[in-house]
Amino acid sequence: MKLLGIERSSRFSPNSTARDKAIFNAVADELRRMGHLVDTASEDNATAFAGYESVFNMGRDECFLHRLAEEEIKGLRVINSASALLSSTRSVLTRLFEEKKIPTPESRTLTLAQLREYASHPISSGCFSSGSLWIKRGDACAQQATDVCFIRNKEELQTAYKNFLAHNIDDIVISEHIPGDLVKFYGVEGTDFFFYHYPTATGTFSKFGLEVFNGVPAGYDFSPEELKKTADRAARLSGFIVYGGDCIIRPDGTFAIIDFNDWPSFSLCRTEAAQAIATRIGKTL
Repeated sequence: MKLLGIERSSRFSPNSTARDKAIFNAVADELRRMGHLVDTASEDNATAFAGYESVFNMGRDECFLHRLAEEEIKGLRVINSASALLSSTRSVLTRLFEEKKIPTPESRTLTLAQLREYASHPISSGCFSSGSLWIKRGDACAQQATDVCFIRNKEELQTAYKNFLAHNIDDIVISEHIPGDLVKFYGVEGTDFFFYHYPTATGTFSKFGLEVFNGVPAGYDFSPEELKKTADRAARLSGFIVYGGDCIIRPDGTFAIIDFNDWPSFSLCRTEAAQAIATRIGKTL
């Protein structure tokens, strides 16, 4: 089969360009070993899709995704789906996961004007139940450090508002901060592959250094099987078949997914992940 791989632009890989390129190349190589013909292109210059049986896609540029989504409508098979990437923004997923009972922190979505009012007159709410909260851009993945902010007081809240205003970000998610063990997880829906680790225990790479606010893990007991089951369900709901995310493990072993993303770099499990991704792509052919 003739396949096309779409590489992520560096502007969507803050501090992770080499890591994203490594998993992309590993998947392409694995597909070649399986006997497929594989061409590759960057989302910055990919324009032709004719003649390909399937596309494996790490792209995030909105204009590019619209072009690719048009090809999906015509029948081209794409993992991760361009249509899903366009529709499953952070704010959309926040509402969807709440509706579908995916365990997540208490959250709300705001416009910039609503955030300004919130910053000027913080009111008691569930989002302040732990004394702290997170503010994140809701229209896209984080592309710079100020797109995700940990807030402990009114001054930090006002600073976050000014940063979002400066970058004209009008789609915002605020979520309660949940104390507990931070766990990063990685998976490929429809396969047995699932990997997780404690980033603040291992001192592994951090894109923006925000994991420090969760502290050293206590090692609370939890069910990795249940986490995989929930994450795979989130993948089906979002359309992010190749996925990664963060969750917080509470002392009682329950968990809340605090972030869910398309196609991470899989740095600690690249070989196994590439094999699983290639296998999953093969299932669509």
